[in-house]
Amino acid sequence: MGLPCLDGAAGYGGGVNDTSTSSSVRWRRIAIFYGIALGWAVLIGLAFYLLGQRDLSAGAAAWVGPVMAVLYMPVPLVAALITEKIVGEGYLMRRIFTRKLGRQLLRTLVAVPLVIAALILSMVGLSWLAGTVAGISGAGQVLFSVDDLVANVIAITGTSMDAATVAKLTAATPSLWGLLAITFGMALVVGFTINGLFAFGEEYGWRGWLADELAPLGPVWANLITGVMWGLWHAPVILLGYNYGSYRLPGVVAMIGWCVAGSFLLWRMRQVTGTVLSAAVTHGAINGFAGIFLVVLADPNRLLAAPMGAVGIASVAVVALVLWLIGRPASDQAAAPVAETPAAETPVAQN
Repeated sequence: MGLPCLDGAAGYGGGVNDTSTSSSVRWRRIAIFYGIALGWAVLIGLAFYLLGQRDLSAGAAAWVGPVMAVLYMPVPLVAALITEKIVGEGYLMRRIFTRKLGRQLLRTLVAVPLVIAALILSMVGLSWLAGTVAGISGAGQVLFSVDDLVANVIAITGTSMDAATVAKLTAATPSLWGLLAITFGMALVVGFTINGLFAFGEEYGWRGWLADELAPLGPVWANLITGVMWGLWHAPVILLGYNYGSYRLPGVVAMIGWCVAGSFLLWRMRQVTGTVLSAAVTHGAINGFAGIFLVVLADPNRLLAAPMGAVGIASVAVVALVLWLIGRPASDQAAAPVAETPAAETPVAQN
């Protein structure tokens, strides 16, 4: 994905005028961080497999979800903290919770709802264009009528209802736009609370610590690398059917594509608001609304349809590009500390 480097050679973790990051990438510490994060992810995937949870797309045990939230999502945070302890430098946590945080959270309160609304609308719009207008099989048909929405819910749940029950359910079901409005509100609530808390475990590592370490590469290459690393980190559970069902290897490729687009979006949220917390809230809110597309789309293919397929990837990329074009980096971001490059590590020229 060849997005232009709109900020020139600006530091990836800091603002446009930030020059406090190290002048070269310290690959050895990145290897330590990623070895811990990916190694733990592989262990979780192996544990699922040995415990008989070999299809996380359907029929998984009730405890799988909590395990994913508690033992998988915080891993990048733990890996970053361990790496910071090993190298003895640059504790990002100290730079997040400062006197600037109040202003940064105010920006987050403004930016996150706008971005989440844009994501939901773009996914619905591109789904309609791809599935209904272009007739692409698997892109999903947007269900505009209440009757179709109810029929889809009944089909998904596999429940049997008599006519009277269906009539009551139809009467209680909002229109597509009403349903999306409710979903938008709920996504913000969970994004700013429980989902955002768990997503912080990922964002501290990816858009926080790793972002600062990859700063010398410039934002485009840094986000491309982060997206690939982030996507591959999901591979142990994608190979067990998570998100993409029976599309195991293609699902890994699709997840990498989604994570590359998502990294550009979430990184820009950090820049615009000045805090990685906004990336965590946005990430949590996305997790909060993703499930609605099972309801509002008919006949979706997981590799093609929103929110995780090609249509979803395109939607995230469009919103990320718009945010790059119109979003202004905050001037009070937490800059990465100055550090000398260890002699054993190879300097990387700034792009």
